[in-house]
Amino acid sequence: MLLLLHGYGGSVHHWEDVASSLSRSFRIIVPNLGHLYLSTDKLSFSSQVEVLAKFIEFNFPNQKVHLAGLSFGGALAWGVAKQYPHLIEKCTLINPIVTEPMKNFLPIELRLFFKLPLSIAAIYIILSTPLGRTFLKKTALIFRDEKSSEGGFVIEQLKGRKLQFLAYMIHNFKAVLRGEDWNIWNKKIQGFCSPGKMRLIYSREDLLFAEGVYQVFANHIGCEDVIQLAGAGHLASKNCPELISKHILEFLETSLSA
Repeated sequence: MLLLLHGYGGSVHHWEDVASSLSRSFRIIVPNLGHLYLSTDKLSFSSQVEVLAKFIEFNFPNQKVHLAGLSFGGALAWGVAKQYPHLIEKCTLINPIVTEPMKNFLPIELRLFFKLPLSIAAIYIILSTPLGRTFLKKTALIFRDEKSSEGGFVIEQLKGRKLQFLAYMIHNFKAVLRGEDWNIWNKKIQGFCSPGKMRLIYSREDLLFAEGVYQVFANHIGCEDVIQLAGAGHLASKNCPELISKHILEFLETSLSA
């Protein structure tokens, strides 16, 4: 059993090609995680980890599953793997959100934007300005799959309700990032990886975090199995599905006969 976790504001389609490839070897589940971060009751990162763990425990009782998480899905994956090791066999992290993410964001604009205590209305107003649209265009380079027609829109041209919805999503993400005590998680996950249980894959050209951030995170959690990709971008599962499938299968294949 292999669960594929997409990122914040992402889509199950970001795993489409990988899921198709790996379905020859595993039963694949790609849950839609939108309910975790679009809820009117804003769930902290820790709460989302708990919800995901309960989902696994309820749907796959008395068995361990494999996890693979992209971006924020990667953070949920390492969170569950740390808190509930009895539920997880092996875990693959792909360009995962790290602890203290705001401090580690590569784009200065992103660091500043998420530090400001802005309401949904204020975010909407900012995004409606030329400066806000420039910000959207830059962030779209990180989080949106520009190689496909996904969504059928140009993000910096959004208006009205669609822009309001985007402001709501950004506000919720800010709440998650700002509301979590990342120091606690830093202490929890230090050196927690067991040999052969976790693989971290990152892209050298990822525009969200610098290469060194992923290396420091891997060292902090004790993950020695680290793979660098060239040209994959942040949405590596969508941009380079063949490579991601290969590296996940290679990592998990020792469990196939278990």
